[in-house]
Amino acid sequence: MDSQNIKPFRARRHLKLITILYIINFFAFLFFPGNLKIGVGLPILLIIRTIWQYNLVYISIGEDFITYQPAAPLRKSVSILFKEITSVSYKNNKVIINYINKISNKQYTVNIPLSIMEDAEKEKLLSTLHIILKDKEI
Repeated sequence: MDSQNIKPFRARRHLKLITILYIINFFAFLFFPGNLKIGVGLPILLIIRTIWQYNLVYISIGEDFITYQPAAPLRKSVSILFKEITSVSYKNNKVIINYINKISNKQYTVNIPLSIMEDAEKEKLLSTLHIILKDKEI
């Protein structure tokens, strides 16, 4: 599989505002008396998480698969082959993908929230999914 055929989609909505708030929070905690480790450590962890999310490929679509990486840092990614997908629906700012894992023969559902994606990126993702999975839409 050629990496040039993979389309990455990122979840970067409101990250600039959140980063600015974390930086302000960091300096505000420096001026409060009390435990300096919590006052400095927590904002630094939040800034690191924001940088991680900025660089995160939220959804990637290849020639025959789709991979979803949740924005929560410790959740694992889900890769689905197009031939395993049984249905796709678009409801309440989410994409709901039902698929059957060919190895375990179990049916699974993946809910992909689109609210953390910027509008242009979301529209590009939805149009790509519509083109690729138009025969499986409900």
